[in-house]
Amino acid sequence: MVTWPILMMPLDRFYKDKAPLNESDTSTGHVSLRRRLLSLMFAAFAVLVAINATLIWSYAKGASNRSYDLLLAGASLSILERVGTTTEGLGVDIPYSALEIVGLAKDDRVFYAVNSNRSGLLTGTDGLPRPDKYKPSSDPVFFDEIFSGELFRFVLQSRRIQTITGPVWVDVQIGQSRFARTAQARELFVSGVAGLAFLSIIGLIFVWLAIRRALRPLASIEKDLAWREPSDLSPLTLDPPREIISLIKAINEFMSRLSSARTQSETFIADVAHQTRTSLAALQGQLALAGDADSELMLRKRLRLAERQAEKASRLTNQLLSHAMVTHRADHEPLKEIKLEPLIRALLSEMLRDTSLRQIELSFEVTGSDVNGGVIAGDPISLREAIRNLIENAVRHGPPKNEIDVLLSCEDAHIEIKISDAGPGIPESEYEAVLKRFHSLDQKTAGSGLGLSIVNQVAISHNGQFILSKAARGGLSALLRFPALMASLFLFFTALPENAYAQTVLKVWSATDTKAMQPVIEGFEKANPTIEIEYREFLTVELHDTFLKDSTAADVVISSAMDLQFDLVNRGLAQPVYTAEPLPDWAVWRSELFGFTFEPAVLAYSTERYDISELPYTHRDLATFLREQQTELKGRVGTYDVRQSGIGYLYATQDAAQGQEALRMTEALGRVDARVFCCTVVMLNAIAEGELDFAYNVLGSYALASAKADPRIGVMLFDDYNLVMARTAFISKDAKNLAAAKQFVNFLLSVEGQHLLSTAPAMIPIIDGNVHFENLNHGHSEKEEFSFLPIRLSAGLLTYLDRLKRQRFLDNWEGAFSLSPE
Repeated sequence: MVTWPILMMPLDRFYKDKAPLNESDTSTGHVSLRRRLLSLMFAAFAVLVAINATLIWSYAKGASNRSYDLLLAGASLSILERVGTTTEGLGVDIPYSALEIVGLAKDDRVFYAVNSNRSGLLTGTDGLPRPDKYKPSSDPVFFDEIFSGELFRFVLQSRRIQTITGPVWVDVQIGQSRFARTAQARELFVSGVAGLAFLSIIGLIFVWLAIRRALRPLASIEKDLAWREPSDLSPLTLDPPREIISLIKAINEFMSRLSSARTQSETFIADVAHQTRTSLAALQGQLALAGDADSELMLRKRLRLAERQAEKASRLTNQLLSHAMVTHRADHEPLKEIKLEPLIRALLSEMLRDTSLRQIELSFEVTGSDVNGGVIAGDPISLREAIRNLIENAVRHGPPKNEIDVLLSCEDAHIEIKISDAGPGIPESEYEAVLKRFHSLDQKTAGSGLGLSIVNQVAISHNGQFILSKAARGGLSALLRFPALMASLFLFFTALPENAYAQTVLKVWSATDTKAMQPVIEGFEKANPTIEIEYREFLTVELHDTFLKDSTAADVVISSAMDLQFDLVNRGLAQPVYTAEPLPDWAVWRSELFGFTFEPAVLAYSTERYDISELPYTHRDLATFLREQQTELKGRVGTYDVRQSGIGYLYATQDAAQGQEALRMTEALGRVDARVFCCTVVMLNAIAEGELDFAYNVLGSYALASAKADPRIGVMLFDDYNLVMARTAFISKDAKNLAAAKQFVNFLLSVEGQHLLSTAPAMIPIIDGNVHFENLNHGHSEKEEFSFLPIRLSAGLLTYLDRLKRQRFLDNWEGAFSLSPE
């Protein structure tokens, strides 16, 4: 019959979805017995591994602490050895090696302080945490404490010094963040746990093999179930192991219930077949009687009966199709957000076009606090079918001039659809029965007994309720109740305020000429049209001091003074940026401070006065040259005023770190009454105008650019060493436009950003920066390559920022240059 495959579809799908037991291991959401046993064993192994891992971690932390504590102790001891008495009292000369030792843990922040029990803080950072009840001792004391928003490892070591007023205790305290320690401890821990995990995996493999052997008797049960026909629901008759007897009993009971369910399905199919055959047989009989009619009146009567029977058969078929459709959609169609009010209005408009409803008074009313028109999660097709069935039932079973009221009640918690009529209604005792399939109270109305069953199925599939009661007019009141759904937010972007798309203003503070950074700024703004850069220029020292006072005023800070930049970041005023761009190891610190240019210190000279072949090619030879040409070079050599220029102070102190040759150079510069300047550009202009013959330690990028533009300026690199500085950038810890700041720094370090830097005047990108000096004349040297000495971003940069160390250096420098203190 036509209805057979449709009614069989749920049962066919039921059998199709049942996989053999030998395939159940791969079923989604199910775990095999073997895996469960293995999981338990794995949990036991995991507990043992966790216990051992705890012990390994404790050992790893102790080992890493012991290793790095030696560095702290060595640094503190080297500082203590440089503490002594002066005419002004106690003094200390921080050795460059001390902070370099601590800086071997290159990503750790460093703070130090030198105190005496009489004078208090001599130099360093004030306010470092100290252990309670500390007594001065020559033995180092180690402890952990939170400082500057991070956990630090501190060493505190004291020394007794005899002064003219009596003995004084001086203590040195150095703090180092725990980044390197934690990394080493983690490495030791991972190595130890990896070996332990390897042994555990081997143990689990043996456990797995043992479980497989122990569960081998289950294979016969699996084989029995796998080879059964779908129709074979007889109990299992195997002799199982004692451990799974209860499982076999449960399977047998389940198959018994399954057999019962199949019987019910077959009964349903038989009922469908019976209803269909009966309806068609009655139709055939009426048509046969119409053919035997002996009068026109009798023929018309038989045809009217046949028409009614055909109508009943058609309605039965439609209801069966609706039932199958609703059942299918309940299992497969996802619920979506729908509004019931427009759905019901559209349905009523469609039904009112039927001429059979002309005498029916149909009303529709919406009440409740929900202004969204009854929003629920549902299937619109199934809901239309349910409401249509209720209205058609009211029409079919009511009087010719029936009154049908449709009420939609929209509340915050639930939505209700109530359909009431003025018909005969249904006895209260039959409310439950009429929800069953093929149950009809009045055969005269040609009902199929499926309408209310379909409505009930729709209510269940929507997590709702279907309630029958007596209507106010005496007929039937059918209530559908669904849980309400909050309306979705529509047109989000159109509701945004007018300034939602306004440009982000990224504030960049820099000690680099705007003209030099212009190509990068323009390239970034072109690639990010919603971001506008507000660029502000400073001198290096001014930038450091201004940002130190207010770290919230800038998003990105750029400077050529690496030591001052390092000081700011070491104070915890920056935040990390993770970039995939390949940068030299010396130009990155803690993923917070990044070098992006290659800036060697060079000797600029006047080509009108000297040929490069006449020039010395080492620092030692230059000092000798200045002494020998003292009269001719009087006032014609220039260098940075290290009191005002951050980059000048950096170059001078890094020269000093290279050894005693720096003292000879300073003394030689003083002999020729070297003039001091604020910046490279002024010195280069002085050479071009004939005011200077030499400019010492000027920025190579600016010097190269000037030499290309003006043949009166020459550039020479030394053969012993050439200090290389990198302009550095970091993002403020208090950046107000963090996302834009990260984009800018990443762009600055990217291939595109580096290329734009190479097009800028007086800027050399850090990637392959040395190639810009390949064609430079080596002078007397026969070397094929220059000896570049990059200034590494490390704690050693803090040495000459020490208050006493800086003052002593400036005093010596001013004395050599015969300058009065500022």
